[in-house]
Amino acid sequence: MKQFIILIIMSLTLNAGTMKMDYVGELSLFGKIADAKVVYDNDGEKYSIKITATGSGIVGKLTNHKQYVLQSIGLVKDGVLIPHKYINSEYGEDFKKIKTYTIDYANNKTFVSEYKKEKVEESEFDLIHVRYNVSYKDVETSKEKVLDAVYQDDMISMFFNKRLKLLSMEKDETKRMNALGSEDTQEGVIVKHIKQEHDRSVFSVTVEKDYLSGGSKDATFILDDENILYETSIDGILFFGNARVIRVK
Repeated sequence: MKQFIILIIMSLTLNAGTMKMDYVGELSLFGKIADAKVVYDNDGEKYSIKITATGSGIVGKLTNHKQYVLQSIGLVKDGVLIPHKYINSEYGEDFKKIKTYTIDYANNKTFVSEYKKEKVEESEFDLIHVRYNVSYKDVETSKEKVLDAVYQDDMISMFFNKRLKLLSMEKDETKRMNALGSEDTQEGVIVKHIKQEHDRSVFSVTVEKDYLSGGSKDATFILDDENILYETSIDGILFFGNARVIRVK
C-alpha cells in the first residue's frame, strides 16, 4: 500500500520559485484515502522538493497511519535540476525508516544507505507464575551499498525537470525516462503525451505492478499550462477500484 500512495503522487512538475500545494487522494470504492503536500524551492542555484503523504480512512488503517516523505535535493544549472541526494522516508508511532541515495558524479557512483528503527516485542516464560512476560525494545539496523551508476534524475525530479520538456511533446510522442529511487524507474518508464485539453496537457506513464489487475497499467497525469500537476490517476487497483489525486489548493 505504501507503493500505491507514492505512485499516485509521484507525477508532479513545477516551475522555478517557491510553491506550496495541497492534494487529496481518492479511491472510487472508498472516497478520500490520502493527503499529500508538496513544497518546492528553487533559487536558481539550489533546489529542494519535498512531498509528504499520509493515508486516511481505510488506507490510513492499512498503513498504520504512517507518514511518507520523499525529498529531492540538488543544484540548478541553466534552469536544469541536477539531483545530488534523494531521500525516501517512512515514519510511524514506533517505526522509522530512512533510505538515502547520494550521487557521486565525479566517480560515477551512487551511495545508498538505509536506516531502520522499530519497536520489537520480546517474551520470556515465567516458570514461577506460569506465564509469558512481554517487553518491548527499540531495534536499530543500518546497511549500505554502492551502485556503479549515476542518474540524471530521481523519482521526484524526473517530473519536475525542465530538461525533459514534457509540455513541448507532440500528441502520441513518447519519452523513456530513467530515475534513481526504485528498480522500476532505474530501468526506465515510458511517458506518452495523450492529448491537449484547453490549457492542460494529458500524459500517461507505463506502470507495471502486481497490485494492478493484469499486472500492467498506464497511470495518467495532467499538467496545466504553468507546468504544474493538476491531477493524476490510475485505474484497476485490485480490491480498491480506481485511484485519483487532484490539486485542491
